[in-house]
Amino acid sequence: MNAAFRIIALIVLVSGALHYVWESSHVGLYTGYDALGGNLPITLWATIGDILYTLAAFALASLFKHGIEWIRDLRSHDLLGLACLGFFISLYVEYKALALSRWTYLPEMPILPGFEVGLSPVLQMMILLPLTVAIVALVERRLGRA
Repeated sequence: MNAAFRIIALIVLVSGALHYVWESSHVGLYTGYDALGGNLPITLWATIGDILYTLAAFALASLFKHGIEWIRDLRSHDLLGLACLGFFISLYVEYKALALSRWTYLPEMPILPGFEVGLSPVLQMMILLPLTVAIVALVERRLGRA
């Protein structure tokens, strides 16, 4: 299997699993999600979006790192950079959704002071984006030794 295809497939699988668990656990902090549901549960739609944002962030990092192979030599500053990128992605998603009235927060949602967006979705992307890449890097290193 082509290494780039394997890395992307692993990112989709790992990101999908992690984001689905997070989405399922914090969906109760929102209201207005029902209109987005369609034929699929909202947690699945949200997870698909999270996977796409994760792939876009990884592609952007790969562009700056001059190729996809940087994942095999992952450094702590790479993970910090991905966490920062996750912060900005989450702000974009939340501000856009709130402005378009796609959802609102229930009183139980902790709010990030100064940004007035939900803390849970911000932490989600800040934690799960670098965690996804770290897990995939670990798998890639192990596959490279096999």
